[in-house]
Amino acid sequence: MKGTARVGAIATIVAGIAGVVWFALEIVPPSLGFEDTDSPAVMLEFLRGHSDVFLQAADVLLLLAICLTIATFAVRDALLPRADSLGLRFVSAMGLFAAAFLFMNGVVRASAGPLVYIDGLDHDWGAAAYLAVQMVGTHGFAQGGTLAFCIWAIGVSLIGLRTRTLPAALCALGVIPAFRLLTLLLGPWGLLPDGLWIVAMIAIPGTMLWCVFLGVVLLRRSFARRPAQEP
Repeated sequence: MKGTARVGAIATIVAGIAGVVWFALEIVPPSLGFEDTDSPAVMLEFLRGHSDVFLQAADVLLLLAICLTIATFAVRDALLPRADSLGLRFVSAMGLFAAAFLFMNGVVRASAGPLVYIDGLDHDWGAAAYLAVQMVGTHGFAQGGTLAFCIWAIGVSLIGLRTRTLPAALCALGVIPAFRLLTLLLGPWGLLPDGLWIVAMIAIPGTMLWCVFLGVVLLRRSFARRPAQEP
């Protein structure tokens, strides 16, 4: 059991680190001057010279999804002795939904090569293909994955705080994914100040770092457990 707990803890840490790396890769195009990532003309030009960035993001997202799946079960096991069964099942389901959405976003991100090829055949086809990838991936799976990930993080924080199975400081950091969730839900209604989107974007890697801290807590706990001494 100790070995399994450690694997789950390490997977949680890796998932958080992979999430931060994914966010860093997503801001590479704007940092290189390709600011309008929704524009097919801009991003197809970017892909012709930097398709490796999309492919790296795909690999990172697939790793994130796999590790998050393992982390979800590890966190469930850590909370299960004291947590409400129905609430924990819901929270765990959100973690698995997040992993599934992020996995599919990784699959979509891996289409950089085909996009460049299609654009070489016909630029209009390439533009249409990129828009499809952008809407399904970035505005679909990525948003859905982030939403589900935030709900999972908030749920874990609340359950951990209520049952005292997780440190209060870690649970308090659950306000970061809570803030990101709030911006996701209220943003489309125009209820947030214009400048707040920058803070909302920063909350994404902040949520991933929360996952790293969670993994560290689980890892330390796994090493702290000692087998009972036989008389």
